[in-house]
Amino acid sequence: MTPSSFPSCRVIRASDPPIDSASGLPIPPAGHGDGAGEDDSFSGGMDNAMRRRDADSRAAAGEVRQPRYIFARISVFIIMLLWVIPGFLKVKDISAFMGIVEQHEVIPEQYEPLLMWVGPGELVMGLLLVFVMGSELRKPFGKLVLIASMVLTGVFTYYLTLVDPAVLQKSGCGCLSDYRIASGIPDGARYFAYGKNTILLILHVVALLGPAMVDSRRRHGG
Repeated sequence: MTPSSFPSCRVIRASDPPIDSASGLPIPPAGHGDGAGEDDSFSGGMDNAMRRRDADSRAAAGEVRQPRYIFARISVFIIMLLWVIPGFLKVKDISAFMGIVEQHEVIPEQYEPLLMWVGPGELVMGLLLVFVMGSELRKPFGKLVLIASMVLTGVFTYYLTLVDPAVLQKSGCGCLSDYRIASGIPDGARYFAYGKNTILLILHVVALLGPAMVDSRRRHGG
C-alpha cells in the first residue's frame, strides 16, 4: 500500500507551507492578508469618484439649486421703473418737457429738437432692463446695459449742476415732465433730483457687484 493512499500519511515536501501544530492547518505566507486593505482603499476611491460623477450629473441636469440674486434683481427692477415712468410721462407730453429744458438754458438751441427722443430713449432703456432683470443679469450684455444706465444717470446729474438754482427751483428738473413733487424746501428740486440719482447709482452698484459677491461666497463654501 502506497503512502498516498492515506491523506494523513502524505509525504511532506519542502515546497509545502508550514503546518500549525495547534490546528493542523497550513500557515498562510507572510503578506497574504494585506490585499484586504488594498481592496478597501480601491473601493473607497471608486465610491468617491461615483459621488463626484453623480454631483456633476445633477449639476448638468439643473438639479443643483442656482442662486437667484434677489437683491440684484430688485435693484434692477427699481432702476427699470425709474426709467420707464419718466419716459412715459415725457412721451405723453413732450412739449411740456421740451419747454422745461428750454428754461434751463443749458442745451444749445440747435440741439433742442433732439429732446423729443429723450422719452422714447428712456422707454427703450427700461425695456432692456427687463431682460437684464431676467436671464441677462450675469451675462456681458446685461452688465453693458447696467453700465450704460449708470453713465446716463451720471450725465443727467452733471446736467443739473449746470442749471441756475433759481431757474431749477422755478421750472423743476423735468424728470417727470411737468409733474413736480412739492417739498417746500428752498432749492428742493435740486436736492430731490440729487437724492434720487444717488439712490439710483447705489442700486446700479448692487446690481453689478451683488451677483459676483454671491458667486464668490458660494465658491468658498459660504
